[in-house]
Amino acid sequence: MPARVGVDSYSYHRLLGEVRPGETPVPHVFPRGSLDVVAEARRLRLDFALLQTSFLGEPAEFDAAAFLAEAGGVALGLSWGAPAGLAFGVRGDALQSLVDWLEPAAQLGLPVMRIVAGGPANRGGRASLLVGPLREACAAAHDHGLRLALENHADLTAEELEQLVEHVGHELRVCFDTANALRIGDDVAAAARRLAPAIEILHLKDCLGSWDDPARGPVSVPPGEGVIPVADVLDACPDALACIELGQLLPYAAERSLVGIYVEYLRAR
Repeated sequence: MPARVGVDSYSYHRLLGEVRPGETPVPHVFPRGSLDVVAEARRLRLDFALLQTSFLGEPAEFDAAAFLAEAGGVALGLSWGAPAGLAFGVRGDALQSLVDWLEPAAQLGLPVMRIVAGGPANRGGRASLLVGPLREACAAAHDHGLRLALENHADLTAEELEQLVEHVGHELRVCFDTANALRIGDDVAAAARRLAPAIEILHLKDCLGSWDDPARGPVSVPPGEGVIPVADVLDACPDALACIELGQLLPYAAERSLVGIYVEYLRAR
């Protein structure tokens, strides 16, 4: 069993009010928003939950105490930057947004925050433009007692991520997303092994091997029903936080049940 098992709140994106193109809306959303994600994590007896800042409003209004009270001992952290993060340096206010979320992240207690550099629209962009902003962000995170884990967000290959870690410094960590590795053309298991020394978080999901719309990306399915070598990825990164994160959902999918299936799979290892 991985050292720690948790969930990213994006797994419940429909229940938080975001319905991606091609998905079916749910009849009822979480009435308390991300607080209900924390309640789900507690119900499933998870070790941690990562909360997407895109569902949390403004950092100045974030009530860390309310989330910690709801957690009941479940470790909490933040996932910053959806949908486009730093936008490869194009979005002028993006770095300040990241910095503004560091204090709320530090209040929650999990010492790592997931971030993104861009999104699918930035694929092929100049990753070298990110070195300066990432160095500044890592320095600010260090002042708050935090580490930053940069995700392959359908924008960066494993090779590009590896080069960024080398240029920014080893204080920059990696959040490795299995579906996004497939989406960008990486060999998923080989990419996990390549990045393993820097991987602190695994965004873990199995998915179908083909998809109709490049903007939507791979469809999430139960472990073992798709093309992702989930076991090989876990073996490559035994000390990483195993974080369940569902992406595109089939019309009949029930995310609460699907997250539960992943939890059972991870606990059975």
